[in-house]
Amino acid sequence: MFCDKVSVKLKAGNGGDGIVSFLHEKYKEFGGPDGGDGGRGGDIILKIQGNLNTLHFFKTNHDLRAEDGERGKKRKSRGKNGQSLIIEVPRGTVVIDEKSGRKIVDMSEIEEFVLAKGGDGGFGNAHFVSSTRQAPEVAELGEPGEEIFATFELKMIADVGLVGLPNVGKSTFLSVVSAARPKIADYEFTTLIPNLGVIEPKTFGAERGFVAADIPGIIEGASAGKGLGIEFLRHIERNKVLVHFLDATHEDLKSDYLAIRNEIKNYKSTSLVNLGNDLWDLPEIVVVNKIDAVSLDNLKEKIKRVQAVVKSKIIPISSIAHKNIEVLIHEIEAKLIKENNKKQEESVCDFKEFTIKDVVSEDIFEVKKEKNFFLVAGKKIEKFAIRTNFSNKHGIARFRDILKRTGIDKELRRQGAKEGDKIKVAGKEIIF
Repeated sequence: MFCDKVSVKLKAGNGGDGIVSFLHEKYKEFGGPDGGDGGRGGDIILKIQGNLNTLHFFKTNHDLRAEDGERGKKRKSRGKNGQSLIIEVPRGTVVIDEKSGRKIVDMSEIEEFVLAKGGDGGFGNAHFVSSTRQAPEVAELGEPGEEIFATFELKMIADVGLVGLPNVGKSTFLSVVSAARPKIADYEFTTLIPNLGVIEPKTFGAERGFVAADIPGIIEGASAGKGLGIEFLRHIERNKVLVHFLDATHEDLKSDYLAIRNEIKNYKSTSLVNLGNDLWDLPEIVVVNKIDAVSLDNLKEKIKRVQAVVKSKIIPISSIAHKNIEVLIHEIEAKLIKENNKKQEESVCDFKEFTIKDVVSEDIFEVKKEKNFFLVAGKKIEKFAIRTNFSNKHGIARFRDILKRTGIDKELRRQGAKEGDKIKVAGKEIIF
């Protein structure tokens, strides 16, 4: 079953806790601390599966999580790492963070991507042994794995989009020039889902070859929700060229052409991410199909009338009779070469946009006085707070020491913090 948009909850594995343990063995009076570190939580990894063309798997699997890391063990044994969860998706899948609306990744040109990272395991007490601390009784908690609420959108990878009214011969053309076998019948809306076809080099004179997407027929009023095609126009948002099919057996090709152009103009993408292509502005090739079904004089008159509103030249073809197919293929390839050259010129000007995150140190912190507590924020101190077990007095003592060494204690006092005041860091609470 075809599915091209789903919401998914993803949770990477939590890191395992480190443990407090001391070696107790006969004939070893001073065995010392031997608490091992916790294992790392598993990642959530997206991987391209070339044979997939739908997101239907996520319709029944919309809450996925990787394995947690194991707790540390005695004898300085590290807990086992959690197993990563590898999720196979079709090429062209775009992942959007539902909370921020930002694009996380576009799985078009990459094969594998770590979507959510597993949490690091906490250190066991053996990690904290030093010349001045021979018997530490502190161990860290494992870090939680990343959790993401995401929308997966499938945008098919195709160079060319085939558009037009229902039953104008788009599917027939695709079946003639490629190995695709879309459903073909003499009634409207035979194409219910987008179909991809690969036009190989040397096929009807093709030099380089390209990929074409056959979109279900668009009807007047589609932009307001009528018909099927408008739902799938997201699949031609990646296209470089549109091929607009007209049916030579229709009486008014001009009206047919303007009706589709109007729907494309009024199309408002339901996609959560903009890929930068406005369908209205895409280069267009206009094709009049089924020319073998009308007389030459009738065809010329119909083409003359529609040419009045079409900027580019119109190519008459017959997919069934294989008439002028080579001419159309050459025109498509010429347009694609022009668009590819334009894209390469634009890519030369690409540059990295630096943000404040590129220059700010992880040691930076902020102390803010709230009504009933002091709020401490900062990447490094928040990480320490997450890994600290505040139900353990030794863990609390270590965290207080970290506050002093990082200068946060001094800043808290400067802002008026006194003994007994509440301090909140990363959602955890400590008494100053």
